[in-house]
Amino acid sequence: MIEDINLKNAEVSAILTMVLDEVQGIYNLKEENWRHELTRLKDSLITSLYMMDERVKDINKIAALIMEAEALHE
Repeated sequence: MIEDINLKNAEVSAILTMVLDEVQGIYNLKEENWRHELTRLKDSLITSLYMMDERVKDINKIAALIMEAEALHE
């Protein structure tokens, strides 16, 4: 189960890295391209945040199972 948590954390980190790369990419553009890229970023952020939320929910479920198993063994 710990491996599952580590995997989910790695997925969240990858999503955050993707979002930060998108934001940094916008700053490297000429000003006339910002509007289009900001719209694209908004769409990407909505998807990314939804994905991160799902991973965090998975992590919470796994953590609850671990705590439940530990409580049974005490």
